[in-house]
Amino acid sequence: MGGSLLVAFAVTLQAVSNGLLSGNLNGAESVLLSFIAFGTSALVFGVTARLRTGGERVPLRGLRLRMMVALNVATAVTFLGFYWSLSVVPAPLAAAVETGVGPLAIACFRIRHSPPTRRAAELGLGAVALTLALSVGSRMVSTGRGESPTLLVAGVGIAAIAGCSAAGIATLSHRLGQLGVTPVQVTAHRFHLTYLLAAVVLAFAGHPAEGWTASRVTFIASIAVVGAALPLFVLQIGMQRTPPLAVTLIASAVPGLTYLMASLVGQQNFDVLTFILINGSLAVAFLGPVLTGRLPTSTATARSGSPARERTSAA
Repeated sequence: MGGSLLVAFAVTLQAVSNGLLSGNLNGAESVLLSFIAFGTSALVFGVTARLRTGGERVPLRGLRLRMMVALNVATAVTFLGFYWSLSVVPAPLAAAVETGVGPLAIACFRIRHSPPTRRAAELGLGAVALTLALSVGSRMVSTGRGESPTLLVAGVGIAAIAGCSAAGIATLSHRLGQLGVTPVQVTAHRFHLTYLLAAVVLAFAGHPAEGWTASRVTFIASIAVVGAALPLFVLQIGMQRTPPLAVTLIASAVPGLTYLMASLVGQQNFDVLTFILINGSLAVAFLGPVLTGRLPTSTATARSGSPARERTSAA
């Protein structure tokens, strides 16, 4: 299966789980979900990496190690931030802001390395995705679907930070793939900081487990494994095979899918205009990679008309 299809499959699973969690998750539960999802991923894929290769396939030293540390930080900021934002604002709004920021962030990361035509296209697509996200937020507030102004600003702000960090994840993952680090190896190591921070919060945040029932913990654990850990591994494979901008553009389909699922399970009242706005991201998601794929990929390519030779080194 191609990288883009894997990314699409993974974000669909994530959107379904987001929809089920919309209005159905508090702050402490979001931390528990993060601990289970990312602790499980690190354990399962750490063991898998050892069994498949008898050790690490490539050593995590030098540049690879520095990039893995950066990926740990980006992952912690993205997922702890996003799941917390789900506890204070509707999931479609949080997903719209997080994914809407992504393509523009990627375009800004690449601005010095892209020829003028491609730069303009990437910035334009990023601006469209972000505009759609902000339009959704405005619509939800105007129809009374938002939270209090303070919580709304906090939730949207954290989701935007998570979106910028998610763009960094796509870039770092693609680069690690070029350096020969396998998806299993990346998944085994990228979540250490996330589950450790979640464990610290659970241990020192008073009594977050008060009121939790066995059925509630089972529900959160199921979402953590099926709706987070599994799609994250599939997504990791896709990210290492797919250019970062294409990943963030495909991920911009998440808000529309989240909105549909939240509406279907009764967590979100359906509004036609919101649905139209939020699903404008579908066109950006699937037409964007096609458009940018036809444009020169570097300044050297634009000048010479032939692909520039990529030089990759792992110090």
